[in-house]
Amino acid sequence: MPFLQKAVTLPRDLKSIFSNLDTQHEFLHQHIKPVTSQYMESNDGSLDEADIQKIFSYYGLAVPAILGEAFCLLRGVPISEKERFCSTAQGAMTGLFDDFFDKQFLEEESIKKAVNETIHLNRNSNEQLFSWFYQKVLETSPNADLIKQRLSSVYHAQVESKKQTAGKLTEDQLLSITLQKGSSSLLFYYSAFQENEQAIETGVIAELGGWMQLANDIFDVYKDREAGIQTLATTCSQIRQLKSLFENGVKAGYANALKLPFPKKNIQLFLNRFSIGIFSRCMVCLDQLERNQQFSNGRFEVEKYSRKQLICDMDTAGNKFRSVLKHLQL
Repeated sequence: MPFLQKAVTLPRDLKSIFSNLDTQHEFLHQHIKPVTSQYMESNDGSLDEADIQKIFSYYGLAVPAILGEAFCLLRGVPISEKERFCSTAQGAMTGLFDDFFDKQFLEEESIKKAVNETIHLNRNSNEQLFSWFYQKVLETSPNADLIKQRLSSVYHAQVESKKQTAGKLTEDQLLSITLQKGSSSLLFYYSAFQENEQAIETGVIAELGGWMQLANDIFDVYKDREAGIQTLATTCSQIRQLKSLFENGVKAGYANALKLPFPKKNIQLFLNRFSIGIFSRCMVCLDQLERNQQFSNGRFEVEKYSRKQLICDMDTAGNKFRSVLKHLQL
């Protein structure tokens, strides 16, 4: 979409995003807060405030309000209450699922059975809450078998990503792991809205999901450095090269999205939502990371920078304005 046209539609797009976020905040308060409060009251210590924060301020909020609404813009039909519940439950279970690998260190076979055979994990509060959300996803989804298939792909991508804490990986290996992880996740979220999709849809969603994961890794560069996790962001020596990889990948994804069998107006609304909500924000973060190179002889050396230098605060007025400019340029 040309710069001028984006500028004209920007107020409408921003208003729509804020409205969607408000609606989702209310949905979480009304339908999810009572559930999480109940589990926190009987908590055996396996749940913490960070888990709840992920549900209400991150995954449970953004998955339906940003991604889900984007999918609905693509098809030109408003999100239904059933779809909202499914998408919200998907988002809510995401952080809890990550905990199986990162905090509880469950055996891979146990997680695999929980995903593929829908076995309830009831050993602790974290697993019980995950099971509650997973069952709600299966009950409200248009295709429960597809949900299980997609979550299985997320599981395999998570297992593969464990290599990022092992021996040194090449750039190609890191890119492959990153794209696979992001692709499987976005396809999982997409399955809350589509019983069946054409191959071209699957390809585009997978492609955009891969670059979405790279955006997440770029924002998480400080956290991943501290945890000793290899990503393209923590291992690169020139942010300009990472920026080029990201920009070219996103633009290729946009070009392929324009070939989707939906009205062009719908596709543009869909891409604008991804641009404003995810990709333009990442470009601001990349600019900040690149500025750090002036303190390390023109090279990006992640271990030399402070927390403040690596964390991009998107709540500041300056960065919000820069994000809007990046959206208009992307």
